Amino acid sequence: MLQVYLKPTNFCNVGCDFCYLPEEVRADKTRMSDSTLQNSLELIRNLADREGHDRVSILYHGGEPLSMSASVLMDLSDKVRHGLAGLQIQEAIQTSLIPLRHSHIPFLRDRCDGFVGSSIDFSGRTIQGSNSKYVELWLEKVELARAQGLHVGPIMVPTQNELGRAAEIYRWFKEHGFNHFNIERYNPYGAAGDRPSNKEHSAFLSDLFDVAMKDLRQTGTCVTNNAVAASIGGVLHNQPGERWGGTCQRDFLVINPDGALNTCPDRMEYETDRWPKAQDGIDAFQSSPTRLGWIKVQHIDHIENHCRKCEFRSWCKSGCPITDHQVHTGSGECAGYRSHLVKVKEFVASEDGRRFASGYLSAAGALPFDPYTRGLERIA
Repeated sequence: MLQVYLKPTNFCNVGCDFCYLPEEVRADKTRMSDSTLQNSLELIRNLADREGHDRVSILYHGGEPLSMSASVLMDLSDKVRHGLAGLQIQEAIQTSLIPLRHSHIPFLRDRCDGFVGSSIDFSGRTIQGSNSKYVELWLEKVELARAQGLHVGPIMVPTQNELGRAAEIYRWFKEHGFNHFNIERYNPYGAAGDRPSNKEHSAFLSDLFDVAMKDLRQTGTCVTNNAVAASIGGVLHNQPGERWGGTCQRDFLVINPDGALNTCPDRMEYETDRWPKAQDGIDAFQSSPTRLGWIKVQHIDHIENHCRKCEFRSWCKSGCPITDHQVHTGSGECAGYRSHLVKVKEFVASEDGRRFASGYLSAAGALPFDPYTRGLERIA
């Protein structure tokens, strides 16, 4: 499947401390022109054909896509569907949810299959200096969406401020009616002062694993998340997923409002002079030295000696390619969060542990959206 992050605007009026977009980019209200959109759709079609993708997922991203009116979004969707006619496509959206209005509901229901991926932050966003006011407003928007039959899939980015709060955060999601949330890694681009080390992020995942297993034992239910589900799937079934064993550098396409391209949304604004644009066509993108270089990084250069000796190497494949290994410096943890994987492996060594871990996967798989791909396809 080809995953396309289509960014009709980079504008966003919701400030997040950890955002990968510089403030001046988020302040730019420029929208993708019709000609750039048509060039982008032609590139998507050609890339899917040449590289054998039978499905294309279009994720409307930003910036803040809901900063645009419902009529603009519907027109955008019409053009996407017309330009990619004949391909199997699925549309989705990632939004802060804060600008959600009643007028957006038909677009979200009809074009995004009633699913809204929305980021939620427990420390880095504020309204009038208050994070609690921001969270209250976000929950009001969730209730608006739910009242209209929409499903909201929350996405969080753990920062230093969330470390040691896994049980509290888990309970918060459960108390507010969420049975799943996604975790994104705090990337090394942009303002990264609150970025957890690999070891700290690994410990956060392990804490979430522990509280979920306890919940399963006590209640028979649990709140799942994409990262823990992927780690269990890897340990139990050698199944790549999420930050482990992916092929994102080949299968992801990010398109900025001006047609600038990348294979990772986190790097988009930090490699602007090294990539072609959609207007340059498929040959320029496929043969781009920067793209080919990142594919090489993911499959060759990011694999270090410790990876070759690791029991998880067959499916981890060194972890996220933009995350540095910290085995010999810093926290001493690799980009594959090995200490967390070891914890999962030890837990499933017993029959009882394996049963509960499998129950966690079943709970994740019962969701209508795949946690490994931001809610864009069902688990096979």
